[in-house]
Amino acid sequence: DGSSRFGADNKFAFFPSAALAYRISNEDFLKNNSIISNMKLRGSYGLTGNSEIGSYKSQANLSTNSYIFSGVRVSGSSIGRLANPELQWEKTAQFDVGMDIGLFKNRITMEFDYFQKKTHDLLYDAPVPATSGYTIVTRNIGSMENNGFELSLNTINIKKNDFTWSSSFNISTLKNRITALGVNNEDILYGTKEGLILRVGESAGSFFGYLRDGVWGTAEADAASKFGQRPGDLRIKDLNKDGAINGQDRTIMGKGIPDFYGTFANTIRYKNFDFLLEIQYSQGNDVFNQARNSGEARQGLSNSFATVLDAWTPENQGAVLEQVRPTSAGYNYYMDSRKVSDGSFIRGKNIELGYTLSNSILKKIKMNKVRIYASAQNFFLKTDYFGYDPEVATYEEFSFSQGFNYYEYPKPRTFLFGLNINF
Repeated sequence: DGSSRFGADNKFAFFPSAALAYRISNEDFLKNNSIISNMKLRGSYGLTGNSEIGSYKSQANLSTNSYIFSGVRVSGSSIGRLANPELQWEKTAQFDVGMDIGLFKNRITMEFDYFQKKTHDLLYDAPVPATSGYTIVTRNIGSMENNGFELSLNTINIKKNDFTWSSSFNISTLKNRITALGVNNEDILYGTKEGLILRVGESAGSFFGYLRDGVWGTAEADAASKFGQRPGDLRIKDLNKDGAINGQDRTIMGKGIPDFYGTFANTIRYKNFDFLLEIQYSQGNDVFNQARNSGEARQGLSNSFATVLDAWTPENQGAVLEQVRPTSAGYNYYMDSRKVSDGSFIRGKNIELGYTLSNSILKKIKMNKVRIYASAQNFFLKTDYFGYDPEVATYEEFSFSQGFNYYEYPKPRTFLFGLNINF
């Protein structure tokens, strides 16, 4: 494949793939088996390429700027973006092995897959020293691995003339790990207040910040002063024990990628009635609620959350938040662990009840099919997340930012009533 988005010597790359399957159930020793109706082994390996970086990223461009010469504003041109003639395809090698099984004339079917993906030459708008006159350049920065398994189970629990009940369940696991970065495997910090990090050995887009340790109390005035703070200030853990709070005290606080996720659905049909119930779940992912920085820490600059009512005062020494002070007195704006919450959830994704008119009625009204239905989507949510909805959209300003939330609108609860008519 080829793309003009890359450097002159790197426009083309080779992406082969191969797959092999063996249907064991066709062998003589399994033919007409009363239990196993289908069994197939599968395996595949292939390379794929990613070129989704926008056009002309390998080339420098010009931008128009204004300058002041002798007190007069004039327009001029300068290099607006650094060139990278070595920019090349991002390549992913994926290995997959799986098995399909059908039991009892396919009343029970199962698909199982194990996959391993290794991505090299990751494409990223990587930061560069600001002393260069620029802040980012698109380049190939490293590699990462993804591995896990996927299981899908479908069952026909009951099958009679007037009543059927079928179920489906699927689960996927995912372990993500960065294996190389840049030349010296250096960390890459990005996002608001550098609240996201790419680090070798860790999950992509891990949350990076300070560990909150309460609020300094009146009896701790002397201890607080050693850190240049006072009672009512936020207390941050001094992880490197150097007697100061600085960037060296930051650590990884969570990740947006879940350990496993999936759905569970049931479909029931009784005569002309049909019913669907679908449950969605996710476990092991965290959410960084960046909105708390604006809503809790900047009381003099923006509207605050109701939690500000539990701010520190001399009479409320065990408060959750630091003391409310005039804007001129400053405010804490730490990307700290209070903004991180468990994003695991169980969601009622969809529930639907329908009724289809019988053939005798359809003949009288001269129609092929008439179905009346009512449904509800996102009808319940069980989670320990402190915001509206843990299933937030990626903060699209940054790559690798799953679970980074900044005033995201929650998923709506939707009720539908409908009528399907086929003439």
